[in-house]
Amino acid sequence: MLRVRSPQDLGAALFFVAFGLAGVYFAGDLDFGTTFRIGPGYFPTTLGWLIFAIGAVLAIRSVAIDGPDIGDIRLRPILFIVGTIFLFAALIATAGLVIASLALTVAAAYARRDASLWEALLLGAGLTMFVVVAFVYGLSQPLPLWWDR
Repeated sequence: MLRVRSPQDLGAALFFVAFGLAGVYFAGDLDFGTTFRIGPGYFPTTLGWLIFAIGAVLAIRSVAIDGPDIGDIRLRPILFIVGTIFLFAALIATAGLVIASLALTVAAAYARRDASLWEALLLGAGLTMFVVVAFVYGLSQPLPLWWDR
């Protein structure tokens, strides 16, 4: 009988396996194509199988190598991170990319108890500049920079 020696690795393995299989399942309706003529399902299917493989490796590791137990579940980080994703989704269409990115970064910083507003604003400003340059100007994505007037 196999004995779980690293519960954290087993928990991560289950998550990765489930997430990878879900990706493969949801990409199943898309045309896979070939290596030379890639279809819309090629990347999500390949990525799903790679995520599944990471989960399989972690599952093997969980019975082969001693590791830590699963610690206490902290709700504050989970709620802040999930909440900021919803905040970004609500703001991107109405307030624009600049405000949404800055709000996302500042709000997500408070997932940590000892967050500093000054640090969060500086990080938010830097990440916002990167996002605007990379996505709007570098990749020409049709994202609104500011709110509609």
